[in-house]
Amino acid sequence: MEFGIMFFASSEDSLSGNIYDLVKKCAIYGDENNFSSIWVPERHFTEFGGIFNNPAVLQAALASITTRIRLNSGSVVMALHDPIRVAEEWAMVDNLSNGRIGLSVASGWNPDDFVFFSQNYKDKHKVMYEGISTVKKLWRGESIERLSGNGKKVDVKIYPSTVQKEVPFYLTVSANSEGFKNAGKLGFNILTSVLDQTVEELSEKINLYRQARRENGFDPKTGKVTLMLHTFIGLDNEAIKEEARKPYCNFLKRNKKLFEGMAYNRDSGFSLDSLSEEDLDDFLNFLYERFANTKGLIGSKEACMDMVRKTEEAGVDEIACLLDFGPPSDRILENLKYITELKQSC
Repeated sequence: MEFGIMFFASSEDSLSGNIYDLVKKCAIYGDENNFSSIWVPERHFTEFGGIFNNPAVLQAALASITTRIRLNSGSVVMALHDPIRVAEEWAMVDNLSNGRIGLSVASGWNPDDFVFFSQNYKDKHKVMYEGISTVKKLWRGESIERLSGNGKKVDVKIYPSTVQKEVPFYLTVSANSEGFKNAGKLGFNILTSVLDQTVEELSEKINLYRQARRENGFDPKTGKVTLMLHTFIGLDNEAIKEEARKPYCNFLKRNKKLFEGMAYNRDSGFSLDSLSEEDLDDFLNFLYERFANTKGLIGSKEACMDMVRKTEEAGVDEIACLLDFGPPSDRILENLKYITELKQSC
């Protein structure tokens, strides 16, 4: 099992000093302690996580202070961009990092994000796959045809030339079986979570993914499955769980639009606004108990080892430890050593 570091929900109010210090310090620590990767997302127009609005820019900064750790997007929302620009930006980061980038690509779920290209929301999955195809072609040094400002057709190539001949592509998928199958058909890796599925259900989908790789001429063993898990590890199991309770519940409460957006994307009318404040707190505490025990690495190293074993048995190759769901920066940094001990125990 490999261990990476992931960010998703940091806000200006929750961080002391420069808002990117925590990311930079964790990147340096991960680089020095043999973590496999660091993942930064693309999020827009939200107080919690909105500081991560361009993963290419942030990974370019991390490229200058690291030498070994993989620098991955988690994820690029392809339908919000011109794919030519995506290829150009990440070609720069590939050079700055000497060939250490990876691209996880998502279709997006929040309708408000699509103010950039509102016309893409309805067909966001189709646009995503078309964008991936364009990026792959440009990455290989090929050209594509576009209309210039004067209406003439021009052939476009990107510069600089990339260090990696093929960019490692990941498909960001949730509980949708078709997403796992499509990633297998295309020969991509997978970035996923257990927010809306169990580890057992994830195992079934990973089997579908491996089968799809095999049926489409890809080695089923080489496809990489990365699982995002909320992570906060310390010495005392119960004390750590209680310390993480309030930050985690606040994370859920403050990101309710995100979860409602995911529900909307699944044709559900679910809304937390229908609950009273007391009922909402009870509901979030119920969710926390479930998540802390079955959907995260929260507790002592010994207690979290069971979750690692379960995910490994399910077919997961890498755990991306989501650190910034609410604990203070100093506690996140202090607890990195316990994640390292868990990683070494594995």
